[in-house]
Amino acid sequence: MSERQQPQNRWKHNIGMVIATLLGVALIIIAPKMMSPPERVLIKEHPIKVNSIIVPSLDVVPHANGFGRVSPGRTWESVAEVSGQVVWIADALRDGKVVSAGTELLRIEDANYRLFLAQKEAQLQASDVKKKTARDSLSIAKDNWTLLQTEYKRQKPLAAKGTVSKTVLDNSERQLLAGQTQVESLQNSLDLISAEHKVLIAQQDAAKLDLQRTIKIAPFDARITKVNIGIAQYANKGQLMFTADGLEVAEIEAQFSVGALQPLIRGVVTGKETNVHAGVTLLNSVVILHTTTHTIEWPARVDRISGNIDPLTQTIGVIVVVDHPYATASPGVRPPLLRDTFVEVELRSDPIKQKIVVPLSAIHDGRVYVADNDSRLEMRKVSVEFAQQGYAVIAEGLKPNERIITSDLITATEGMLLAPQEDKKSKQRMVIEATGWESNK
Repeated sequence: MSERQQPQNRWKHNIGMVIATLLGVALIIIAPKMMSPPERVLIKEHPIKVNSIIVPSLDVVPHANGFGRVSPGRTWESVAEVSGQVVWIADALRDGKVVSAGTELLRIEDANYRLFLAQKEAQLQASDVKKKTARDSLSIAKDNWTLLQTEYKRQKPLAAKGTVSKTVLDNSERQLLAGQTQVESLQNSLDLISAEHKVLIAQQDAAKLDLQRTIKIAPFDARITKVNIGIAQYANKGQLMFTADGLEVAEIEAQFSVGALQPLIRGVVTGKETNVHAGVTLLNSVVILHTTTHTIEWPARVDRISGNIDPLTQTIGVIVVVDHPYATASPGVRPPLLRDTFVEVELRSDPIKQKIVVPLSAIHDGRVYVADNDSRLEMRKVSVEFAQQGYAVIAEGLKPNERIITSDLITATEGMLLAPQEDKKSKQRMVIEATGWESNK
């Protein structure tokens, strides 16, 4: 090959390389634009099935339940007030027997007390005679002293004139002083006899009282609970012979947490400050006895509140009273309220009108899950006025007839699509708790 042809071939080769490079770059730039775009895949949104209720407006009846044991309103501990042998015991004086007021139950030997009373009566009669004698003697002495005074006054001016000697006047004066001394002595004797007479009257009254104390009579309708003495046994003064429980009223001290009582007091106490002691006594109450077969109720009234809070449980005792707990008793059907029976006490306030109520479990950190008109989730903040077991009363944040979610959402996202289903059981349970229907057994 000639030297002239070699440069020409090299130049052609270089031009070819440049053209190939330019074509490659052009393909890289143009190729993506020539390719068709990928098809967009639309993801379908699936609604989440949830339980829900329509928010109601209810007449709320706050209530609280506590437990306690029955004790009688009055008890009688019959103590021997005099000593002596028991000579008679009534058939009714046995454990469990019911006795009426005025029933004679027991007698203690009274012979010694009758003798002592007779002795005091005889001493009083003697004292009456002594008193009468002293009074008569004093009356005579006073009359004599009056005469002596008159005689002395008559002789004194005569002695001054010399008509009567000084000796006669001195003798008259001595008689006057002796008469005065006799009057004072008899008056002192009469005063002493009168004082002794009063002592004898008091001793007679004490003897009569001791004689009365030999007989034990029921002071009120009662149920005998324990008998500690029998016939022919000796009763020492101060010895407990038997005990009995009154039938008029029964008391139950039930324990409640102070916080549980506050919603109830709201319904009965007006004003900025609520007094627990005053408010509790205005509440309605019922005593409930649960048996294996049925439930028995007694209407009750709140009498008072205990003075101390239990430091361990932070509860306070509320004492309710059941009048005539034996009146409606029926053997085998309705027992009376006996001592130490374990019962439930329910306190209720008057209805609080038209309150927005939701299940307590529907509140999550101060928010409720609301399903809007498009069935989208709205996490709404609410203000709770008060809450009790099973329900909460909403002060702000919800309106009646809004739909809230009662299910527990594992992942709750604002705006998520929901498929609400009516939660009838939760709503019914909430309504029962809020209105107190569970008390109408």
